[in-house]
Amino acid sequence: MGDNPDKTKPVYKREDSSGSSAAGHLDSTGFSMAKHIDRLFPSASSLDNVDVAAANTGHRLHAVKQEIRRQLRAQSDSHQQQTQSIEATKAAIGELYTRISEMKAKAQTSERMVFDITQDIKALDFAKRNLSQATATMRRLQLLVSGVGQLRQFKEQKKYGEAARLLPAIAGLREGFAEHMGVRAIARLDDEAAGLQRSLGSMAFQEVQRGFDAQGLLVGDAELMHQACLCCAGTEEQTRVKDLYCELQLRAYVAIFQIGDDVSQLENVSRRYAWLRRILRNYAEEHAPAFPDAWRMGEELSRRFAHTTRDHLSETMATRDIDVGHLTAALADTLAFEAQCDKKFGIVQRNGAAVYESSGAPAESFVGSVSCAFEPYMAVFISGEQAKFEALVRRFRSEPGDDDPSLNVLASSTDLLYQFRESLRQCAALSTGQAMADLAQVFGQSLSNYARSVLVHALPRISSTTTAPLDALRRACLVANTADYCASAAAQLEQKIIEKVDGPLREQVTFAASREALLSAINSSIGALVGGVDAMCAPALAALTDAPWHDVQTVGDQSEYVLLIASAIEAATSVARVSLSGPRYFRSYCDKLASRISERYMTAIVQCKRISEIGAEQLLLDAQALKSVLLRVPSIGADDDAQPPPTYARIVAQGVGRIEALLKAILVPTDPADALVGRFLLLFPAAPRDVFRHVLSLKGVKPADHPAYLRVLQAHQRQTQLDKQSEVDKQSQLDKQSEVDKKDQLDKPSQITSDVPVAAVPSAYATPDPRSSSMPVHVTGRAPASAPLVSRTSAGRANEHSRFGSTAEHSAHLSPSTHHAGQSQTTFQSTTYANMPDPLGITSGPSASNEQTSDIDAQSPVLASLAANATATRTKINENLRKFMSTMRRP
Repeated sequence: MGDNPDKTKPVYKREDSSGSSAAGHLDSTGFSMAKHIDRLFPSASSLDNVDVAAANTGHRLHAVKQEIRRQLRAQSDSHQQQTQSIEATKAAIGELYTRISEMKAKAQTSERMVFDITQDIKALDFAKRNLSQATATMRRLQLLVSGVGQLRQFKEQKKYGEAARLLPAIAGLREGFAEHMGVRAIARLDDEAAGLQRSLGSMAFQEVQRGFDAQGLLVGDAELMHQACLCCAGTEEQTRVKDLYCELQLRAYVAIFQIGDDVSQLENVSRRYAWLRRILRNYAEEHAPAFPDAWRMGEELSRRFAHTTRDHLSETMATRDIDVGHLTAALADTLAFEAQCDKKFGIVQRNGAAVYESSGAPAESFVGSVSCAFEPYMAVFISGEQAKFEALVRRFRSEPGDDDPSLNVLASSTDLLYQFRESLRQCAALSTGQAMADLAQVFGQSLSNYARSVLVHALPRISSTTTAPLDALRRACLVANTADYCASAAAQLEQKIIEKVDGPLREQVTFAASREALLSAINSSIGALVGGVDAMCAPALAALTDAPWHDVQTVGDQSEYVLLIASAIEAATSVARVSLSGPRYFRSYCDKLASRISERYMTAIVQCKRISEIGAEQLLLDAQALKSVLLRVPSIGADDDAQPPPTYARIVAQGVGRIEALLKAILVPTDPADALVGRFLLLFPAAPRDVFRHVLSLKGVKPADHPAYLRVLQAHQRQTQLDKQSEVDKQSQLDKQSEVDKKDQLDKPSQITSDVPVAAVPSAYATPDPRSSSMPVHVTGRAPASAPLVSRTSAGRANEHSRFGSTAEHSAHLSPSTHHAGQSQTTFQSTTYANMPDPLGITSGPSASNEQTSDIDAQSPVLASLAANATATRTKINENLRKFMSTMRRP
């Protein structure tokens, strides 16, 4: 069977291996022609199917064109349909508008028809309403005419009761015709009614006037007077009736209590109120039926009485000398009277306002109606209280009295505060205004006076000859507790007064000055307590000063005087812990005690005649023992032996540190002078001259030789200052050179800088001291940051004796390098301790100039040799530094 060429030719198929997937790929937005061709022809052999691929692509193109034509035709048909829909919608809207217009026209026609139909009904309604109003007005007019006629008859017949019942009705009718006063008949009728009412009021006033005689006694008919009063209710005649009655009743009061008579004085103010109570009782029994209850005639009479009494008392106090006792008694009676009036007439306070308890209507309280007259004269009361407290403080000072052992405070403080409370209670009952604010100032002044005159005066004066020092210490603690108690009470008293005093005066109430005085008394008490301990330690410190420290041959255990000081401190501190009420005061006592004992110990050492090196060693040992004693002070008498507070430990360390520095300076031999000066500068970087003189005196140096040592000290100071200035300059040069090196390294990384200042020498490359194997020497006078401080042990002290104990001849024959090393070591140590605080708190003198340094160098061959050797050493160090830096920078 032969091969058919048609069978081997590829046949076109619409969906093949590249059909639907190729169509989807052609629809992609990220279409890539190169990738599409690679997908169709992945290999060279696939190029044989290029015809099939072309046919498929052509078919796809034809299908796409057909789809485009179909979409265009559909879009055209849709546009035509939309146009037709819009036209139909417009036509429907026009038709709807036409229908709405027709409905509106019909509605307007219907409205006109309804208005025409109801117009007659509205006219009838208006006519009915007008007719009703006219009828009512005519009826009220008829009633007014009738009422005026009846009122005229009642007036002629003096029927006050019927007239009083008719008057409110006539008043209401008259108000209804207020809009018709333009009508002459109505105006004449209104004038006639008003005239009748005035006439009735005048007749009622005359009736009441005839009902009382000149002494205010009731002589008329109470019922008739009551009806007459009803006729003039609400008019000015009512005020006239009230004035008439009150004047008649108070006429006798004014006559009895005339200003200037003895009966009108402050001590008789209670008789005034007794007179009013009798008048009110007479009113309730006889006169009350003559007046309406709504008039509150009893309250009105009491109020007029209060105003008259206020004027009388004001004039009396202005013209007479005022006794404090009479003033307070009169004010107390007045306040009681005002409170009784409020209670009698049912006046209470609600939401800060006075109202009648029964009805809740606003009222006027009687409080302050009479007592306001006493306010300008309350200064007399305040002066009396101040004089009383001053006398009390003087008595406490002159007569201390017996204190209760069960109390932790002085008994006088409780008496004074009790008087304060009583005075405040009395003042609060009398006034809460300026008087209370002034009384608060009196309290503060009295407390300050008590603190200065009584508490500070009560502090014991303890000396070494005091027979019972512990009892005196307890007395000082008692004074401190009393001052603290008074300060707490003052704060409570201030808060209580602020709550009671009137609002605008609260800023004037302050007890700050009295609290400061009491705190000062507390400090004085603590000072007296510490002074007492100082006095108890005085014999032991005197033994220290008198001891022959220059003859001590060996260093033994702690001295006996340390045991005496320790026992005195322990006994006094035990009393202080038990007796002081506040822990903060005990802490203050401990701090002040540590400072005082350290100062006294230093003073005792300075007052010694002479101290040898071995004696200084013994004193150093005693100082350490004293430090241990002081560190135990906060825990004496406590339940547990806790560590002392950090602040207290620093105080002890600082105080004992001054003592140790002085004694370490005494340990150094005086020959050679450079060694003593160098050691002194190590211990006292500020180089105080007076301390250096004390060291020389304690070491036995004659005063005539002091100037030579002072010149050496000055030379060392100047050299140190020059070294520091040189170090600053070199450091500045080093910083500038470092900046240049950084820039050069950025530009030329391979360049190496060899010029390095001497200040950059590390400690490992410094020239060592031939006499010391553990500490490097820095000729620049500045210790490296990592260099440890030199610790002084017993072995180190022995080494120092071997180094500084050489003779003057040996020092003169030292080699130049040895002298240089010694100078370098001294400079290093002095600068190492440059940051330490001055142990004695004394600053160094002014720095020396370069000219003065050159003069000293010329006078001292040793210093000149040291300077020359230092220059040579610096040159060698520069060379070593350059080599070291070159090695470190070499890549």
